[in-house]
Amino acid sequence: MRKFKTIIYLQLVFLALISCSRADSVLKDSLNKAGDNKLELEKVLNFYKDNSEDSLKYKAAVFLIENMANHYSYQSVVSGFEGVFDSINKYPMDGFRRGIFEKLMDSVSQKRNIPKPELISDVKTVTSQYLINTIELSFEAWNKIPKKKKASFNDFCNYILPYKNSDEPIEEDAREKLAKKYSWVYKQLENGATLHSIADSIKSEFRFTVVGQMRELYPIPLSISQIEKSRMGVCDDGVNYLVNVFRSLGIISAKEMISHWGNHYSMGHSWLYVKYGDEEYSTDVSRKGDVREEYLGESIPKVNRATYSFQKDFTFSPLAKDVTAEYVPTVNITINNILNTPQSQPVLYVFDRNSQWAPVSYGKCKDENNVYNGIGVNVLYLAANQDGNSINPINYPFFVDNTKKIHFFRPSKFILDSVPLVRKYGLTSAKTKTKMDWMTSLNDNLVQGANNQNFDNAKTLYRISNFNSTHLKKMVLKQQEKFRYVRFYSNKKESFLVKLAFYDAKGKELKGEVVKENNAILKWDNGVFDDDPGSYSGGRDFTLGLKFKKPTLIHSVAFQARNDGNHINTGDEYELFYWDKEWKTLGRQIARDTVLYYSTPANSLLWLKDNTNGKEEHVFTIDKNKKQHWLGFDNYK
Repeated sequence: MRKFKTIIYLQLVFLALISCSRADSVLKDSLNKAGDNKLELEKVLNFYKDNSEDSLKYKAAVFLIENMANHYSYQSVVSGFEGVFDSINKYPMDGFRRGIFEKLMDSVSQKRNIPKPELISDVKTVTSQYLINTIELSFEAWNKIPKKKKASFNDFCNYILPYKNSDEPIEEDAREKLAKKYSWVYKQLENGATLHSIADSIKSEFRFTVVGQMRELYPIPLSISQIEKSRMGVCDDGVNYLVNVFRSLGIISAKEMISHWGNHYSMGHSWLYVKYGDEEYSTDVSRKGDVREEYLGESIPKVNRATYSFQKDFTFSPLAKDVTAEYVPTVNITINNILNTPQSQPVLYVFDRNSQWAPVSYGKCKDENNVYNGIGVNVLYLAANQDGNSINPINYPFFVDNTKKIHFFRPSKFILDSVPLVRKYGLTSAKTKTKMDWMTSLNDNLVQGANNQNFDNAKTLYRISNFNSTHLKKMVLKQQEKFRYVRFYSNKKESFLVKLAFYDAKGKELKGEVVKENNAILKWDNGVFDDDPGSYSGGRDFTLGLKFKKPTLIHSVAFQARNDGNHINTGDEYELFYWDKEWKTLGRQIARDTVLYYSTPANSLLWLKDNTNGKEEHVFTIDKNKKQHWLGFDNYK
């Protein structure tokens, strides 16, 4: 027994030595990659190494430096935009702020040929003073948290200690400023406030607005100070800010991310994750509420939590932890290689309008087939082997439904004749009913006529009811009285119009002076009184109409709800594709009406492209009633 114990002891010592040797090797490798900055990093290690009271701080320094070679930062903000951020910082927080900001950014972008700042490994640039200051402030904040709520050292290293969240430019005083600005949080927590309420309070006060095209206006992530001034950017910018806020307070925070939705034509998403003791909260940067409730039932292939340290068993990124099962039901699947594709790296893809297929997860090979674990339901996938830049499918696209059943879309020889197609993109999903609301919100809205600008004793010429369409609707008015004023009135509701027109008995469009009230949005100069499908007007309790030079008979009115433009537009050229080992065309058509008719192979995966306008397109199938069935969307008829 003694001999056995001795052997075990020697084995443990040996393993410990190997572990230490590996750790030393990783640290040395990172220091060597630092090049001329190696001395700066060694100063940090030496600062903590010889003081036994700083043993945890030394471990924290080692942790940061070991992983630093995997992190990159833009070395500066883009010059020329300083005035824009300073100007918008002084602008009031109203409904026009975003439009002003976009115009200012665009004006600078148009005048300059903007070179993208250089992205450099942090290990080559981070100074010793900045790193020591980061460690000191991190520990100071961490130690302010009550023992029962305090993060473990491992979580501290990954989700509190890191000096930034993404590849945004580093600002050396950001953590200290954020800690001071949000120091009130500690008192709130002491008084029993929930993490949920704290996060929502911070977001409500900050009022961040998502600007999806921000990277087209400004090519790199915003710095902390730029976000504070603008309070606008892409989701990642808002998440970066909030993550840094909570880390400055010693509270676990991280970016959760979907690299690509299962039902979006090209985009993914990111949001904030925070944890305080046993409390966890996942929330979007610009809305209240827990996304775990909102996203349940959504089309989500994979959710990953960004980490600072390298993850050995990663499914998509080596700097992310797979947390899909915390958000949606998942399934483990094996996809047979029926196409006899040569073995290489197994990858799982979802549809993408721009690249056709976008990767969302790695898999594993098993008996020449591919295994994918923990993937989300309600998603259409393609299993393939990736060899360099080549995507080599091993089977036909398949949909995992909400009951975890799998259906493959292998085209049949049977042809479905005269299938009507009315859209090229799904209408709504579990989290987004906005497009449906745009239509139904017009119900009970009024068209009114009056002979005074206050619309005293106004007469209702038409009341909208049972409206559920994205198309232009023209209605003949029965009223024969003449009016100097006519208006569309949202009747105390929030509504939006993309088109509004009034006509005389001969069908000629009436012109007059525009009258309006409570128009929170008037996008572009002519608003609804033009033929631009992208311009719209509206708001809560808004009115919009015309003042005529003399009393005029209004014979008819035409109106169209704000919409995504993804219905069939007359005059546009469309092309339908189906998937059979690759995308194959079923022909082009010029739309003569709001419906297209095609003959399609049964059980085929289809993609309708508008070659004239727009970019929002997604795959669908045809059900037994010859209706378009949108995969990963709600399917309103």
